Amino acid sequence: MAERYNFGAWVYFSMADENYTVKEVDRWKECGFNVMMAGSTNVNSEAEVKKTFEFLDRAQELGIKLILDCGVGAYWGCTEEAAPAVEKRFREVYEIFKGHPALYGFHAGDEPGSRAAYENAIRAVSIQKKVAPELTPYLNFRFCVFDDDDSEMVTWMKRYKEATGATMICYDMYSQMINDAGFTRYIKCVKQMVEAAEEAGLEPWLTPLSSAHHVYGPSTEFSYMMQITTAAAMGVKGLTWFRLYDRKLASNYHDSPIDEYGEKTPGFYWLMISQRRFMDQFGELFPRLTRKKTWLHGFHRFAYPIFGSNSHEIIKKLVTFEDCMISTFDCDDGYEYFCIVNLEKEIINSIGIEYDHEKADIKEVLLNGEIVRPFAAANIESAQIMLYPGQMAMFRIERK
Repeated sequence: MAERYNFGAWVYFSMADENYTVKEVDRWKECGFNVMMAGSTNVNSEAEVKKTFEFLDRAQELGIKLILDCGVGAYWGCTEEAAPAVEKRFREVYEIFKGHPALYGFHAGDEPGSRAAYENAIRAVSIQKKVAPELTPYLNFRFCVFDDDDSEMVTWMKRYKEATGATMICYDMYSQMINDAGFTRYIKCVKQMVEAAEEAGLEPWLTPLSSAHHVYGPSTEFSYMMQITTAAAMGVKGLTWFRLYDRKLASNYHDSPIDEYGEKTPGFYWLMISQRRFMDQFGELFPRLTRKKTWLHGFHRFAYPIFGSNSHEIIKKLVTFEDCMISTFDCDDGYEYFCIVNLEKEIINSIGIEYDHEKADIKEVLLNGEIVRPFAAANIESAQIMLYPGQMAMFRIERK
C-alpha cells in the first residue's frame, strides 16, 4: 500500500467500557481515518488487554494504525527522579504489544504547558524511543509556551529531536473555529510550527477541531475541508482531530462526529466526505511532496507574503477578487507542483492563472496523479478554476 496522508482523532473511551467495542474500528475506516487513538488500556486487566488486541487485529485488516494509551510512558510526572521507574514500567507494557503490525506508537501526553513540563516531555519521549525505536510516540503540544517567538520554537524543536530521536511533532490549534480573527491566528501559528519543524527536521502534525465547545463553534462540510486543505498546503503531514466522540460527562462539548449516544451526527458525514475526497485526490501525493514556499492572495493575515507578479518564475498572476492560498512543492518525480486553496468560507472562488507559456506547461493533477490533464491557458478567460470553500486544486509545472 502506498504511503498516505495521516488522518486520526482523539478517543477517550476505556477498554473497560462494555459499549466501546471493536465495531468502532469499522466506523473509523468508514470515516476515512488511518492513524487512530485507540482509547485507554489497563494492562493489569486481562480482559482489556485481550480487547486491545482485538482492536489491533481489526485495524490491521482494515489498513489502520493505532496509538495505544496504557497509562505509562507519558510526560506527566516524568521527572529526572521518576524516569527510571517510568522506563521500567513502559518496557513492561511494550513487551505486551510489541511487533503488532497495526501498532503505530504509544500516547506520551497532551499539552505540556510549562518549561518544566517540556523537560519532562523530552524525558518521556526519549524513554519511548529508547525502548521502542521502531514506533512513533504521540505527544501533542500547544503554542502558548513560546509566545510567538519563532527562534525559540526552532531551538526547542532542534533540541527535542536531538535529545529524543523523535521524527514527528504535533501541536493543537482551535482558533480557526471562533471567527475570522481566529482564522488569522490559525494561519500564523501553523506557519510558525511548520517552518520550525522543517528547520529542525521534524514531521509536523496538527490537532484541528471537530468538536464544538466553549467559544469554538460547530463544524460544517466547508470548515472540515478548509482545515484539511490549508494544513496540507502549509506543510502539515498529519491531522488528529479533537475529538471524535461526545461524552455525557462533558456536556458542553457537542457537535462531534459521533454524539454521546453513539449516533453519527451530520458532522460525521461531513468529515467522512472531506477526508475521503482529500485522500482520493491528494492523499498519496502529499507524502511525496516537499513544501517550498507558501503565499496568500487577498489578505496577508500577518503571516505569508502576498502572491505577486515576481513571486514565481512560471506563475505570473492569480486573477481573483477573493482570498486564496498557494503553495509550491518539489516532488520525488522531479516535477514542481503547486496547489491553490479557496480561503473563502462561504462563496465559490473563480481563480484565473496566468503563467509563462514559453517556459512551461501547467497540468492539472487529479486522483493522486492517475489523471494529469492539460490546463487550458491560452488566455485568462480559459485559464480558470472554480473552487468551493476550502477546496484545493493541484497542478504540475512541466518546464520546457
